[in-house]
Amino acid sequence: MLWSDLEVFLAAVRTGSYTAAGRQLDVNRTTVGRRVDALERALGTPLFEQTPLGYAPTPAGARLLAAAEAMEREVAAMLADIGGIGLRSAPIRIAGSGGIACEFLPELAAFRQAHPDVPIELLGELDPLDAVTQRRADLGIVLVRALPLRLTGVQVATLRQSPYGIADSLPQLGWGYEFNAALPGGPWNSNPAGEVAQAAGFTTFNSWPQLKQAVLSGIGKASLWCFAADAEPALLRLAPPDPRQDCPLWLVHRAKAPPGPGLSQLIAFLEKRIAARCNQES
Repeated sequence: MLWSDLEVFLAAVRTGSYTAAGRQLDVNRTTVGRRVDALERALGTPLFEQTPLGYAPTPAGARLLAAAEAMEREVAAMLADIGGIGLRSAPIRIAGSGGIACEFLPELAAFRQAHPDVPIELLGELDPLDAVTQRRADLGIVLVRALPLRLTGVQVATLRQSPYGIADSLPQLGWGYEFNAALPGGPWNSNPAGEVAQAAGFTTFNSWPQLKQAVLSGIGKASLWCFAADAEPALLRLAPPDPRQDCPLWLVHRAKAPPGPGLSQLIAFLEKRIAARCNQES
């Protein structure tokens, strides 16, 4: 059994497909499949099985994954000690509920300064639960009251929201059809959405950054997350937060794909930084 084959296996598990693993390793999909086949022949057992959400490690694959991760940590420590060059890191793809990940760009910038060897890609996905489940994203910054069983993660804060505007007399703003379809119910119904918003003639938006900027620009008023809106001097909080609209904020990843070193570093970093920032809200 070759360490290089285990590196390929780790990439296949973490990215969720041979094609994505090939992009990370700068080889083609066929090469990834051939290396995994070699491992399966050497061990005499399948390492992946088909599930409703795609391929996932078998029990034997999960055991090999644990061993390969331990070896990976040792190899990384050895390379750091002798000044060697390790495997090129693939970008960590991040999706956030309704684009809220954009609110944490300062934290992501601080992480990149501390870990310049871990690249990041911020996606334009509205629904991070779906993006992580379907392997389009590696990390979700998620506003949800409870995680589905297929995902795991850490709750970093509980966010509150209130109505904001530069003046109370401005018209109400709402969420558009696309936003309402991707993120139905939950904490989002504090603003009119979809058909309700259209029937009322409200101007609507399909992401958190759009809505926040519209309120800042004086187009109208809307419920915003307090930790971010309170930091804007131009905005007035028009009413106290409603506890019924509070929502946990999570960092999530796929339950059957343990995070690699870079993703583990990012989760630990954001857990502390986001919690510290959101706990400062008044």
